[in-house]
Amino acid sequence: MSQFAGFTVDNGAIKDLRDLLFYTLYKDPDLNVTATPVTGVINGQKLGYIDRMGDVGLNKCGCNPTYSNVDITGSEKEWDLGCWQIAKHICYTELENTIAKNSLNKGTDIANLIGTPYMEFLTPLLQKAITDMFWRIVWFGDKEAKNVADSDGGNITKDIDISLFTIADGFFKRLFGIIADNPGQKTAIAANAQTTTALQMSKIREKGVAMGIIDNLLADADGRIFDKPDACIMMTNSLFKALVADVRNTFIGTTLTYEQLAEGVVISQYDGRKIIALDIWDRMIKRFENNGTKLNNPHRAVLCSPSNLFYGTDDTDMIADLSITFNEETRYNNIFAQSKIGTLIGEDDLVQVAI
Repeated sequence: MSQFAGFTVDNGAIKDLRDLLFYTLYKDPDLNVTATPVTGVINGQKLGYIDRMGDVGLNKCGCNPTYSNVDITGSEKEWDLGCWQIAKHICYTELENTIAKNSLNKGTDIANLIGTPYMEFLTPLLQKAITDMFWRIVWFGDKEAKNVADSDGGNITKDIDISLFTIADGFFKRLFGIIADNPGQKTAIAANAQTTTALQMSKIREKGVAMGIIDNLLADADGRIFDKPDACIMMTNSLFKALVADVRNTFIGTTLTYEQLAEGVVISQYDGRKIIALDIWDRMIKRFENNGTKLNNPHRAVLCSPSNLFYGTDDTDMIADLSITFNEETRYNNIFAQSKIGTLIGEDDLVQVAI
């Protein structure tokens, strides 16, 4: 188990997994802060929205009016679910020469890790990995994802397994598609176009830049977004930090107040509008969308309502049951889970994206 390679066996300090000091693990915000979960979805199932009736009131008067058909406009979306799978196995021999050896059973039962301190150690790491998986698929998924080194180009960091992303199209893929078709729903962030990561980070912090981006975002948006009670601006932590500094430096003695909802998520307000700053976006962009020279749109903001963003599964629960078993024949400890997932944006008009 490579995660123990940095620890010396019986070094006088660490003799048991329960004594192991964990590196800091980010406690990520609940995904439901940013989107609405839906269970029991059928692949191909339609979600329909009625937008409005066509215009009425023509310049006419008198008898024998001309009748026309009722014109109701709307949109229909279709669920497209992809399958994800977790399949891991562990043999006790991988642990015998590591600090995990003291967590093993003895004799015939040595191979069975279920109920041992090792599993106590593994469980929170597995929970963290599953949490990251949902954030990665729901927000960064792309069925056509490619590595930056591919001949036809891509955004995924070199040597990152593409199958981590091709399960389903995530919200960013869908949002970028919307603004490609409707440029008015895009608010530009010039700092993203810089040629190095260092310049991307320094340019966003220049005076007036962050405030200008958010002011434009609010001004560019469809006013109906603000009619939703849960309307908010979700943004990367990099943009939020720049905004906080910009407000403080522009209006001396004034600062944005904010509340730490959980590690990795901050709730604040700007011009009366709710802000949700999501550090997990920053971490995933740095890890997964880095070409070695610059990051792919490291500063992002989405003005919308989380009730307009859906992620769904055909299962009865969003997180599938996790099966952890010991195989008496192979002597392997097996971890397995499988389910389906997909995303859907309800009304395309009711989003404004800053990139």
